[in-house]
Amino acid sequence: MNNIEPIRVLCVFSCLDRGGAETMCMDLYRHIDRSRVQFDFVKHTTQKGMYEDEIEKLGGRIFVAPKYKGYNLPKYRRWWEKHLKEHPEHKIIHGHYFNLSSIYFKVCKQFGRITVAHPNAVKSGGFAEAFKRAVYKEKDIEKYSDYCFACSQSAGEWLIKNKPFTVLNNAIDINKFVYSEKIRGEVREELGLSSDCLVIGSVGRFSYEKNPYGILNIFKSVLSKNPDAKLLWVGDGKMHSEIEQCIHKDGLDKSVILTGVRADVHRLMQAMDVFIFPSLWEGLGIVAIEAQAAGMPCFCSKAVPQEAAVTDLCKFLPLDNYELWAREILSAKTERRDTSEQIKAAGYDVDETSKWLQNFYLEIINKH
Repeated sequence: MNNIEPIRVLCVFSCLDRGGAETMCMDLYRHIDRSRVQFDFVKHTTQKGMYEDEIEKLGGRIFVAPKYKGYNLPKYRRWWEKHLKEHPEHKIIHGHYFNLSSIYFKVCKQFGRITVAHPNAVKSGGFAEAFKRAVYKEKDIEKYSDYCFACSQSAGEWLIKNKPFTVLNNAIDINKFVYSEKIRGEVREELGLSSDCLVIGSVGRFSYEKNPYGILNIFKSVLSKNPDAKLLWVGDGKMHSEIEQCIHKDGLDKSVILTGVRADVHRLMQAMDVFIFPSLWEGLGIVAIEAQAAGMPCFCSKAVPQEAAVTDLCKFLPLDNYELWAREILSAKTERRDTSEQIKAAGYDVDETSKWLQNFYLEIINKH
């Protein structure tokens, strides 16, 4: 009988809600062999996240670090010092909360811990880029990182300048997304959608970089040509109330379905016909991979990395021409097909990625 305790990897996040990085980490957590590798989590908020109950059921522990505000740097460092003294089992620190890793990694290295930097951001341009560079302090991050991952080649090239990095694909549970006519019918009935109306889908935070006004403008262009079309919009965020006001002002209340944050995105995607993703910038855009796994046409802005196109269902369009988006959407072939083999071949199968990551953790523990 094997009584060896699993190694415990401390995953650091801002919060534990359904963001892209958090969802990716949870997919890996569900599929990793937890008898060998167990995840614990640090968050920087007292607000309970949507993944916390599941984390605890899977055997993970959650620790709350003080929110970093600049002036409380000594207090923030002391928290990490205390935590590392009390938890020697946390030998690997996986920093998904990348913009603070230059601070907590320094403390971790002082305590002899193994640090893994993992940016999920990408170049945004202008003031936003300059601000991010100032906050991220990439030279310090590189100095105190033993290993570097990136969600895409472009994200790695932007933020990791002087060290080698490994692209760790934001893999998904492909089987959950494979198209099902039965589930499509069930979800459409639940949402009050007719079987033959055109449903345009979008998934993401209601935040600036996700371009929610662009989503509305694209949909309005489609609606002007197909008045029966519907927008199925999954997500929530700080811009929710103003977007809701715009929907009401433009008379779109009966055409737009706002679901809020949902745990069953894979089911909701079955009810969609076309997926739109007009982000202003993205590290990768895992929902675009999910949409392709669901077998539907996926239209992305040119700000989304080309790596998101893992099938021929993905097309990139300029953000300054909503009429073009509408034409492409309305002319798209909406017959669904199984793309699971293509998704696997592109390296986005969570079963394979979790095995690779598990072996990576075990190897570096033995090396250090």
